[in-house]
Amino acid sequence: MDFLERLLLDVLNKQDYYAMVSSPVTLQGNSIAVSVMPSNNRAVYYDGTYDQGYMFQVMTKHEQQLEAYQTLLRITDFLDNIKDIPSQNNSYEFNGITVAGDPNVVGKDGNHYFYVAQFRADLYIKRSELHETT
Repeated sequence: MDFLERLLLDVLNKQDYYAMVSSPVTLQGNSIAVSVMPSNNRAVYYDGTYDQGYMFQVMTKHEQQLEAYQTLLRITDFLDNIKDIPSQNNSYEFNGITVAGDPNVVGKDGNHYFYVAQFRADLYIKRSELHETT
């Protein structure tokens, strides 16, 4: 499934933020990162397809506290209103994103402030012959 790659490459990194978005952790200096979070929110169907609640968080890190916070607010608003994140390899269908945890401060490390928000992408995962064992 290519959801994380599509989220980073086709969506977030095409926006005009102060840094390119990386995964899974923030980089040196001012940065933004997306990390996948554990989730057991899955409904499996008889044909092998399933609905998946794909949990992830976005963290901003910046020397200016207000810049870190406002950027995360922009990202949250953008993701909350996004209509589609299509799969490049046809492995899922996108059914929306829900804000699971509003932007909040995580802390300060040296010169940088950290903010984080959590999200749930609702995905319909298609059955793939490549993932089956014989």
